[in-house]
Parts: sequence; structure tokens; C-alpha cells
Amino acid sequence: MTFNTTVNNIPSLTWNWLRINNSKIELDVDYKDKSDFSVSKMPKGVHFEKDAEKFLMSMPPVESAMGKEFTQMIYDNRIIPSSMVIDVGEKIEKPVYFNFDCKNKAYSISSQIIEAKKDSSVTVIMDFTSDKKAEGLQIVQTKLYARTNAKIHLITIQTLSKNYIHLNDISTYCEENANIEVTQIELGSKKAFTGVYSMLKEYQSSFKSDTAYFTRKDQELDMNYIVNHTGRKTECEMMVYGSLKDNAKKTYRGTIDFKNGCQGAVGNEQEETLLLNPQVVNKSIPVILCDEEDVAGEHGSTIGKLSNDVLFYMNAHGISQTEAEKIMTMSKINRVSSLIPDEKLKTRIAEYIEEAFNE
Repeated sequence: MTFNTTVNNIPSLTWNWLRINNSKIELDVDYKDKSDFSVSKMPKGVHFEKDAEKFLMSMPPVESAMGKEFTQMIYDNRIIPSSMVIDVGEKIEKPVYFNFDCKNKAYSISSQIIEAKKDSSVTVIMDFTSDKKAEGLQIVQTKLYARTNAKIHLITIQTLSKNYIHLNDISTYCEENANIEVTQIELGSKKAFTGVYSMLKEYQSSFKSDTAYFTRKDQELDMNYIVNHTGRKTECEMMVYGSLKDNAKKTYRGTIDFKNGCQGAVGNEQEETLLLNPQVVNKSIPVILCDEEDVAGEHGSTIGKLSNDVLFYMNAHGISQTEAEKIMTMSKINRVSSLIPDEKLKTRIAEYIEEAFNE
């Protein structure tokens, strides 16, 4: 499979020499084997279909944060989307699981549509795993549709091996008074690309994202978050917490776009990045675009290393620098993993961080 494309384009371009406007992917892999995903048993009021091509055509169009070229690649490979629909008024208490157990020397390309009908709610957990020494390519595209007064909480946990390449594209569409939350834990993969696009189209719709990452060794993490406010009194909040270690690289793009007519809209994006080595490469570009006067937007980035005062305090209490770095890294992960309603997954995440610091 040959895959040469540009992904994660920022809506408002900046200087080319910064090399942050987008990312280029050039892949030439010869994996014959294919990985698939499995889903947990569907609760009452939830319907899952493997072949939902016609269903996709009936849904409102929504853009991709990864970009048109990425979406075209999905179509070119004739990937048939699956669908999960939650009936009107159904409140699904337990999470629905999508398990992506990726094989060695294999590829996976999948597309999902999740629709929560009027007054319904659901939590979906997508778990991306592989053996420690496995290599491969994992690509997934997910579209979320929350109808009037509906709620969707999508959780993705990525702990693929250091030899995997991972691309995760999420698009969301909210109707009146609907809410979508996206919670992401990014820990694995040699190269990980993630994009989240939210369309707040109707009155009082809202979007919230919480992302945590720990990037180390020669890992690369590339993120692109875009929220379009078109409806009145819409709200968004995007929070990103993470640590960079060794020779890791990370790029974060976050854009809040207030369109003309979105009176009373509110948007906030904040990023906290801990640098654990002078060789790491960190790029951040929080952006607010505004074509409407009656809005409120905030953005900011906090980037730095552990201060000498903090290290002195911890050393005085018998905590080494390595242990201090692990504690601070875990605290950032915990701020997001606390939103996951599964204790086993929380434990696995904590064990992953512990093992990563012991390598």
C-alpha cells in the first residue's frame, strides 16, 4: 500500500518556515495481513450494522480535521463504513466497546458512524492495542452525529507498539442542545496522527475534548483540533495535557472558529506541556478566528520544564528526578483518564506509564 498525502491542515495558514501548517505522510508498506475490530454486545436500544454505506449517504456532510486527501484515501480503498444507532430517548448506562487488536505486519482501515437520536445518550470506548513488538498501520475514521438533546461521549485509548503508525480522524455534528465529548489518551505508536473536527451547527450545542499524551524515545505525535461555531450560544472547550521525553516530537494545532451569526458563542482552549529533555521538539499553535462580535474566546499554552524549586522540594522528600518526572507525567494523564468509566483501563494506562519510565 502506497499512501502519500497531506493531513491535519490548519484552517488559517501561518508562515511556511514554521512547518506547522500541515503534515505530510509518505508510506509504502507491503502488509498482506489485515486487522479487524470487534464490538461488544449491543445493549437494548442500540443497533449495529457492518455495512452502512447507504446510511452514510443519508447523513449531513461533515468535514474532516485530517483533510480531504485523507477522506479520499478512505474512499479509494473502498472502505465500507459500519454504523451504530441509538434509539430515541435511550440512555445507555454502560459503555459500548470497539476493540482494535492490531496484528503484527498487518494493516487496518475502518470507518464508523455513530448516531445518537433525539434525547438519547451513549459512551463509546475505542481501544487500540497490539503486541509490544508488532509493526503495522492502523487507520480509523469516525463520524459522530448527536441529534436534538442527545449526548455522545467517545473515548479513544491508543497503546499501539512503537513500530506502529496510527491515524485517527474524528468528525462531530451537533444539533440543538446536543453535546459531544471526545476523550483521548495517546501513548503508543512510532508516529501518531489525530484530528478532531466539530460542527456546532444549532442553538446551544456544545463540544468538549480532553486529551492526554506521553511521547518518548523517537515517537512523533501530530494533532489538529478544529471547532466551527455556527449556531447561537454554542460552547466548546478543548484541553490538552502531556509530556515529552527523550527525542520525542509533538505538534498541536487548535482552532476555534466563530462564524458570522453565532451570537453568544463561547470557546476555550488550553494546553499544558511538560518538557523532560532539551532534545524534544514541541510545536503549538492555538488559534481563534472570529467573524462575529458577540462571542467570548480564550486560548493559551503553558510549556516548560520542572523548575529547580520543584526538584529541590521533591529531592528533599526522597524523590529522585526520574520519579518526580514520572509523578508529574502521571498527574497529567490522570486528569484525562479519570473521565474513563472503566477501572481496568485506568489501571492499564498507569501500568503503561510505569513501564515506559523503566525502559
